[in-house]
Amino acid sequence: MAFAAVISLKNTIHRLKNLINKPQMTRSAYEELNSLLSMLKELDKESRRGIDRSVIHELDAKIRDEVWRVEDVLESYYSLIPPSHGLDEKGVEEEMNSFLKTVKILREEYDRALLQNPLPAEEEEDEALSLSAAVPPENKPTTVGLSDLSQSILNQLLRRPYTKLLFSMGLHSDQKRFVVSMVGMAGIGKTHLAALIYHHPLIVQHFHVRLWVRAGPKYQPNNILADILSQLLHKPRDLFKEKSEYTLKDLIGSSLSRTRRYLIVLDDIWTKRVMDSLRRLDLSNTRFLITTRLQEVAEHRSDTERVHRIPFLNNEESWNLLWQNVFVAEKSFPSQLEKPGRKIAEKCEGLPLLILAVANILRGRDKTEEYWIKVAENKNTTFTDAYDSIYEVLLSSYEYLPQHLKSCFLYMGVFRQSCEIRISKLINLWAVEDFLDPTPKNLSTILISFVMTKSHEQMLEEFAIECVEDLVSKSLAIVCEQSFYSFFREVRKIKSSKLHSAYWYLCVKEARKSKFLHVLNKLTDVSKDYIEKQRRLSIQNNILLGIKEVYDTMAAAISTTRSILCTGEDHQYPVPICFNTMLLMRVLDALAIRFYEFPNEVLKLLQLRYLSLTHNGELPSSISKLQQLQCLILRRHHNIKFLTAPKTYLPDEIWDMKELRHLRITGSNLADPSKGKDLSKLLTLYVNAHSCSKAVFRGIPYLKKLGITIELEPDAAAETVRCLEHIKLLHRLQSLKCVVVNPRLGSQLAVAPPDHLSNLPQSLKKLSLNGLGYSWKDMTAIGSLPNLKVLKLRCSAFQGAKWETEARQFESLEFLLLEDIDLVHWTYKYNYFPKLRHVSVRHCYKLKKIPLEIGFIRSLEMMEVDDCSPSVVAYAHHMSKAKYYHLQVVINSSWNL
Repeated sequence: MAFAAVISLKNTIHRLKNLINKPQMTRSAYEELNSLLSMLKELDKESRRGIDRSVIHELDAKIRDEVWRVEDVLESYYSLIPPSHGLDEKGVEEEMNSFLKTVKILREEYDRALLQNPLPAEEEEDEALSLSAAVPPENKPTTVGLSDLSQSILNQLLRRPYTKLLFSMGLHSDQKRFVVSMVGMAGIGKTHLAALIYHHPLIVQHFHVRLWVRAGPKYQPNNILADILSQLLHKPRDLFKEKSEYTLKDLIGSSLSRTRRYLIVLDDIWTKRVMDSLRRLDLSNTRFLITTRLQEVAEHRSDTERVHRIPFLNNEESWNLLWQNVFVAEKSFPSQLEKPGRKIAEKCEGLPLLILAVANILRGRDKTEEYWIKVAENKNTTFTDAYDSIYEVLLSSYEYLPQHLKSCFLYMGVFRQSCEIRISKLINLWAVEDFLDPTPKNLSTILISFVMTKSHEQMLEEFAIECVEDLVSKSLAIVCEQSFYSFFREVRKIKSSKLHSAYWYLCVKEARKSKFLHVLNKLTDVSKDYIEKQRRLSIQNNILLGIKEVYDTMAAAISTTRSILCTGEDHQYPVPICFNTMLLMRVLDALAIRFYEFPNEVLKLLQLRYLSLTHNGELPSSISKLQQLQCLILRRHHNIKFLTAPKTYLPDEIWDMKELRHLRITGSNLADPSKGKDLSKLLTLYVNAHSCSKAVFRGIPYLKKLGITIELEPDAAAETVRCLEHIKLLHRLQSLKCVVVNPRLGSQLAVAPPDHLSNLPQSLKKLSLNGLGYSWKDMTAIGSLPNLKVLKLRCSAFQGAKWETEARQFESLEFLLLEDIDLVHWTYKYNYFPKLRHVSVRHCYKLKKIPLEIGFIRSLEMMEVDDCSPSVVAYAHHMSKAKYYHLQVVINSSWNL
């Protein structure tokens, strides 16, 4: 994790440069740190070319430890001395000079490593032999969950495109039509499926020659060309391994016959260069079947329809695969084992390799109900043993990540196993952790002026989103939910994600080894040897904090820890946290921990940038001491509700916290700022309706995302809330969510004046309303918003029996959600919603039908109906059978239709 450490130190020096009156010294430090980053990137490349990885890991650890040492010293100076007094320049200069000398020594060590530490010859040879196996796996009969997919791939491989005429004219057809790709995470069954297809009777009959080449992360295009040639000519591979790429391609071209059909399976491909090396060959009679973990490789030479992402097995398929491999000789299983067995299969989360690993363990253990229940409840080591048995297979997906993605992947271990991670929270945490560097590299001069107009926050969010997408495309993270909206991007973004349990296990194990992160789930995880020098701690069992032994161990070992994140289940009783030894802390995520009052010890943590707490007291005015704080989340404990208590406000000093970018508060209000004060960097704000004053909105001019919570008084039947009266002052607002916690269902009076809808800013792209009780005739103001892409209406946001959409409305809308609305008749005319892509109708039990005309919107991709009236479900079934362009209809209904 040296790469992340170097970026963090760069950012630390940048923050402290105004306190260090040594511009030449800071320049030299920056130059050395940039050279270190380049060197670490080169280490990644060298590891693919055969240098011993143990040497790389050792050198990486030395760089990391030295960088952390210097950063600890610099931040300790800042934490112990008031910023107004400046830093100890002499001490800082001595530390930086010492650091620069050490960097020079490490660079020399790097140069020696390249020359003196190649991978041992026998190990390199063994690895090459294992990777280049020309024999595919046995054709085993197990096809659980893959029949439809294998048939689709078979059809594509056997299809004969009209290309011979093009070749007879000397023209090369698009190679993409000859390549079928399978992509998915390690262990999902790509190689198994490829082998089934390779041995299929129709394939054997159709192709005169079938070749199988297994690659791997270290395999170069020349190796693959040599393997292909070796199998074509039935000669030893050693005869060709020294030949150039040009010579190999020439020999392959002369060896391919135009009268014969070829199938070449390229298994476990890691680079786009492989197919590029075959571009100039006449491949009119050749079909390629590629398996890869990387989406970019799969898409490089395949049409979209020929790229197949291998899905996880469902619960039924997982259970079938499990019992068939536990009871190999039998044709059935003991009935008493079915219930715990299904739970065991479900815990494998659809990954065939893990299911087989668990089955292999169960096959040799007691086949009793009692034992299987223990496995299902994770009360023995079966799953840990299974994770360990497949560890090396999964590890290469992490080992060969680019440096910047390694820290992103390891950070996902902060969250609990199989936990769905909100990407907005993940990005906020990444931003304050300082291991992302969004600085553009190698930009053309055409792009420089465009990039320079972006703020650092905009560049950081875009880069963070790209990192999440890269982890998904490299088959390390799983998409849970997507959104049609992002602040800075016009494409669909990932809204939530997670790690498969097997990858989560790998993640936390590698994170602990690299001292990037340590996870505390049980008492045995709380050891000084484990915790000391760990940069981050994730407490995923919050009860541990109430144990004195845990408190004492942490107090003695976390002086250099930068982040503590309590990500376990909410703990309703207060527990102590050793704030006094956490002076270098950047992140304290303790939302799941209850404090009776605000812990004043937190105010000593001057480096703090992310703070989330649940407490019942008031926020002290001295909160403004935390001048580096970027994200503040304060929640009142959900058991505390004061119906008649006077309104409480955050202290005026909150407006002095100039670095605040994200503010989320419940139980208190944001007071009007004093004259001349503002929060010019604030991007997101979640508050209650009483905070939505004219003065507050004027004080947050760059706000992009606003969430408003409205709590009506129980007896105030005619109460109106004016939270939208001044919202037009937010000229840059892009996302608005307005929720009534206790809506007046059936009331004819809207919670907020309807005429305030006309105040919605033209910049708005996403609007979510809940419980406001507007009339459908008031929808005109929303429909006229020129940039609105996402509209979500929930729980009587609008009321009334009929909604008739009007012309020239919703011209940019892409996503529409109607949920728990009392709408009966929805009428629609052609040419409305010209850009609509997704419609979701949920729990609308009074709605009679969905307008069939919606199906003729050319842009519409998805119609989702979830538990609505029987007539709506019937209309949805009709739409699913009709041929509406590329419309996909998804129906979830409790009605038996």
